[in-house]
Amino acid sequence: MRFNTVPARPERSSHNTLARTAHRLTSDETAMNQATADFATFASHAQIIPIGECEVDLGGRALRRGREALELGSRAFDVLATIAQAAGRLVSKSELMEAVWPNTVVEENNIHVQLSAIRKALGADRELIVTVPGRGYQLAVSRRDATSARVPAPQREAEAMPGLTQLAHDALIGREAAITEIRALMDSTRVLTLVGAGGIGKTSLAREVAHRLATEQALEVRVVELAEHCTRAAVIRAFARCCGLQFDERDGPDVRRLAQTLAAMPGLLLIDNAEHVSAHVAEIVGSISRAVHSQVRMLVTSRFRLRVSFEVVYRVGPLALPDADSDAQTTLYSAAVRLFLRRLFSNGQHVDMNGERLSVVREICRRLEGVPLALELAASRAAVLGLEGIRQGLDEPLLYLGSGYRTAQPRHQNLRSTLDWSFDILNNREQTVFRRLCIFDRPFSRVAACQIAGDAVLSSTAVMDCVSELVDKSLVEMRFDRAELQYALSAPARAFGREKLLAAGEIRVIAERHALYVGGQLLAPPTGATALDRRPLARAAQPLPAMGV
Repeated sequence: MRFNTVPARPERSSHNTLARTAHRLTSDETAMNQATADFATFASHAQIIPIGECEVDLGGRALRRGREALELGSRAFDVLATIAQAAGRLVSKSELMEAVWPNTVVEENNIHVQLSAIRKALGADRELIVTVPGRGYQLAVSRRDATSARVPAPQREAEAMPGLTQLAHDALIGREAAITEIRALMDSTRVLTLVGAGGIGKTSLAREVAHRLATEQALEVRVVELAEHCTRAAVIRAFARCCGLQFDERDGPDVRRLAQTLAAMPGLLLIDNAEHVSAHVAEIVGSISRAVHSQVRMLVTSRFRLRVSFEVVYRVGPLALPDADSDAQTTLYSAAVRLFLRRLFSNGQHVDMNGERLSVVREICRRLEGVPLALELAASRAAVLGLEGIRQGLDEPLLYLGSGYRTAQPRHQNLRSTLDWSFDILNNREQTVFRRLCIFDRPFSRVAACQIAGDAVLSSTAVMDCVSELVDKSLVEMRFDRAELQYALSAPARAFGREKLLAAGEIRVIAERHALYVGGQLLAPPTGATALDRRPLARAAQPLPAMGV
């Protein structure tokens, strides 16, 4: 896709050009993605679905018996197509209304009128369109299925499989490479877990992949949303609802039966927000993945891996950032800046994006380190604080980026709730090591981590065990400086950890320890120096008294 170029060093008179380019960069991708999705959706619908001796031609919008075209109105065809495409899955009344009358308020009786027309057209095959009292409608594969489907309605309604509208979201920016990599991995694995810090964009990325698979490959997608579930029973029920499976309350949930049912259902199972119930999710996902003839692929989002058979982990990173000295054109093309500007403009902020303001935006994006949630929250606060106010407030990001979207999940409405949620799933030792490591402003080594976080209780081995868990839980990132392994924390995580350090009464001691260590490193003598010359290093390395774990 081509965009008009922008002068590398714009003069003040060129700010209108910058503004137009910024708007175009944040809107053209949406239009392009929508056009692609629309074409893929049309292509996936060009298929024939048999119903007894009849067939539904979705592409030609026709119902036929042999070569004979059967008379059916447009609205009735939409109802039939929706039920037929569900391929035996129960279609609830609400789902049917949403699919056929998406922007219209109609009486439920309209469904009955259209079903009567459908059954009349189907003739002898009319019984293959089954009404399940109190629940909805489904297509029976055979007359035997149609007979067995006529059972008393259970107390709980099976949750309808989310349609494409439920997977829809704003077009993603800067994630095409990740989407390509994820889709390639999914071709060769049963379980793919997207792992990353809170607010990094795992859910959006997973839903975009699922949406593309559904539209381009006509793949049936079932979504298990776990954010609000905390117990094993609730997790099992969430999985059961996505496939319409009912359990006898007296016998309780049967994980083996659930796994066998899901394993036999071709398509994609999208399991979202699994970290807080990872043990329960792992039990179910592990059972499904071990099934000999499993036909389902599973895409999981979590802040850490499940550790089950056949699992492949994909780490979701932040958006690409411009360099500190990038020119205007390069800055505008960076993913982090484009996301920030899109949210800024969508909030009604008509800012003349001249070179000076673009420089401020670049600094904001760099200081927030490309974390999508942080960028969106910062852009949403610009109406109150302005761009310069946002930049100045980034010294206290948890205070200035404290409000988000009412429609977001509670733990994603602001940075503090996101980090609180991650912190709460750590054990006491991991919490202690995390808050102490937040004293670092820059990447640090294994030795540095042990010197700062260790004490009489936390040995170097214990500290590194905790660091390993923090990496696994996406609170600490591993980086390589040539061959040397280093660790780092995001700016919001550091600010959050320092609040915890202050609350624990450790801030002064850890700051002194950090100063001693850094001073020792800076004063490190050349090889061959005497023992006396090494005293600063020895003092920095000396363990301090335990501060409680």
